[in-house]
Amino acid sequence: MFTKIIMVMLFICSQALQQNKEPTYLIRPFTRITIQNNSNEYLLGVHCKSKDDDIGFRSLKRGEKYSYKFHINFPNSTLFFCRFSRGLINKGVFDLHVVDRDYNRCTKCLCKAEKDGLYGNGEFPKLALVFFKWIK
Repeated sequence: MFTKIIMVMLFICSQALQQNKEPTYLIRPFTRITIQNNSNEYLLGVHCKSKDDDIGFRSLKRGEKYSYKFHINFPNSTLFFCRFSRGLINKGVFDLHVVDRDYNRCTKCLCKAEKDGLYGNGEFPKLALVFFKWIK
């Protein structure tokens, strides 16, 4: 019995540090979302949250970026959405990470805010970009 417990503990510890040295939640790696204000001349307001976590509000100047990371929950239902704004003007609310759409697309996802909308790309260039057009 003691040997089995040791084996399970060794397995969990080996999964905790992968080749990229980022800790994981059991077998699933963390997912990192980075949002970058690429070419907007104004402060871009960003407020991201999921059902369980409120990442908070950030104002990004042109060229600035910020990141947050999370792990996919056990029932594979993790959804992160973000509200974008320019002052009091709502630019849109978009689902930045949906497990069914994004799990195989990226674990290090980059979303670039451009003049016409938000472009999201993954680690695999063969996969299509995700694009959300600004409301105003």
